[in-house]
Amino acid sequence: MAFEELDNRPQDENIETESQEPKKTKKKAGVIAAVAAAGVIAAAGGVFAFIKVTEKDPKEIVIQAFENIYTKDQVDPLEELFGLSGFAENASGADVERGVTLTLDSSSSAELDMFTGSGFKIEGLYDRTNKRSRANVGIVYKGMDLFHADAYYGEDTLMAAVPELSSKLFSLDLGEGLAKRLKDSPVLGPMLEENDIDIEGIGAYMEELADSVDAEAAGTETSDLEDIAKRFLDGWQAREKLKEAMTVEKAEKKTFVIDEQEVNLKGYQVQISKEFMMEFLRGSTDFFLNDEELKEIYLNQLQQSVRMTELMGGMTYGMSAEQMYEDAMADMTGDVEEMIDFLDQTLNDVDMTVYVDKKGRLASVSGTTVLTAESGVESDNIQVDFAVELKGGSYLTQNLTADVKLKNENAQVDVEVKKQGSYDGTQLTDDISLDIDAKSEEDYSIGIVYTDTYNSDGGDYHVGTSVTANGYLIADLSLTGVVSQLEKGVSAQVDIDELRVVIMNETGRVTLSGECYFRPLSEEIKTPEGEIFDVVAASEEEWEALGTEVFMKILEISSQLGMTD
Repeated sequence: MAFEELDNRPQDENIETESQEPKKTKKKAGVIAAVAAAGVIAAAGGVFAFIKVTEKDPKEIVIQAFENIYTKDQVDPLEELFGLSGFAENASGADVERGVTLTLDSSSSAELDMFTGSGFKIEGLYDRTNKRSRANVGIVYKGMDLFHADAYYGEDTLMAAVPELSSKLFSLDLGEGLAKRLKDSPVLGPMLEENDIDIEGIGAYMEELADSVDAEAAGTETSDLEDIAKRFLDGWQAREKLKEAMTVEKAEKKTFVIDEQEVNLKGYQVQISKEFMMEFLRGSTDFFLNDEELKEIYLNQLQQSVRMTELMGGMTYGMSAEQMYEDAMADMTGDVEEMIDFLDQTLNDVDMTVYVDKKGRLASVSGTTVLTAESGVESDNIQVDFAVELKGGSYLTQNLTADVKLKNENAQVDVEVKKQGSYDGTQLTDDISLDIDAKSEEDYSIGIVYTDTYNSDGGDYHVGTSVTANGYLIADLSLTGVVSQLEKGVSAQVDIDELRVVIMNETGRVTLSGECYFRPLSEEIKTPEGEIFDVVAASEEEWEALGTEVFMKILEISSQLGMTD
């Protein structure tokens, strides 16, 4: 019934009710829309304000882009394939042995052809645990071991043997009391005194040298040059001063190919002032010329040289190492100041356009500046334009192009560098070229090409480089072979199938083969064999007998080689 009553209501009543309800709804909708619009505008304003507040300083973006060219976590193919850092560490601190052998296979020279099958082999063994070392150098003539020299150091004693020339094992005790032993030597004592050589000084110097060798073997001596360079950059606040001195403005965006993908880049117009560059040059010069640690390193080396010169009877003209250092620094300071004054007259501001990807990596930088060369009353402006594009790969600089153009009214020099490479975890390739073209009254060009390939699956490798001038081959070197054994950072056996050297458009060519290796020490280092011959204590008669023995051995070897009748 209720539904029927509702349906039987007057028509006007139904119309009135329907007309009132929509009016209320439209009013509310308008209010809601207004509030929503205001909210969107407020939100957008808040987002924009947030972006403006949190957006990086363009200067910081540019500086970080240059800092990110090389990063600690980037892919390093040579490290991944070979473990170079491990080899470097083992080479300086572990018990290892290493060696190289090369043999002449063929030659374009008739004079060298007679030595086909000849070569050399060098081996070094280092037992740092027991402070011993041994080196062997051998000469091979047409496949025959001609002779070899053995050297040994341990227990403050230096020994050497050349079995093919003498049965003696030459020995020199560098330990305490060397000066007295030299002075009492029947042969060396008078010889040293006759030549005004400071015997006591020589003895003390050799003892100190032995101590330094022991310290190096124990790994207690280190170089601080890297720390000094870092200390300069941090102390001089190079980064902060650069940020303060440079001007950066946003530039147009562009697309670019990095890592074989097209990416969008942010652009920045950058200007580096001449004032900052000169301040940096003067600051770095002042630091490296006056730093106490650098002074100590250089002065120690100079003192050793002066001391050795004086001990051997050489002339130092009454000057101490300190005086020589001061004179050298005065001359160097004068030369550097002259160079800086020249640069102050030559350099101008540098304007650059820098492009950075969303990861903060530098993708491209191009710029221009003018060098003003003063010559008498005239000046010559040299326009300098440069551009670098980093195209990435397994690391940012694996593929790149760079060029520099220098131009004035009379000449132009173009320098172009191209680097192409690939790495997939197994196969590594690198191709690098440098081309220099000079155009003036006479055109001149130089080209240098380097290439290498390596496949870790089979160990095959190839390394090559060549130099040309005006299209004429100056030199070409090619190395091909196999890494037949490899334990990353620990040991490696490299077989050299062919080492080919060509000079002057094939007018000279030699081909060699051989091997080289690096591995942990495989045996105890022992003294060479032979009858001990104390070079200090030996008498004049013993030296004369030795001379006779060596002379006869040389005649015997000459006879074997067909060099005597």
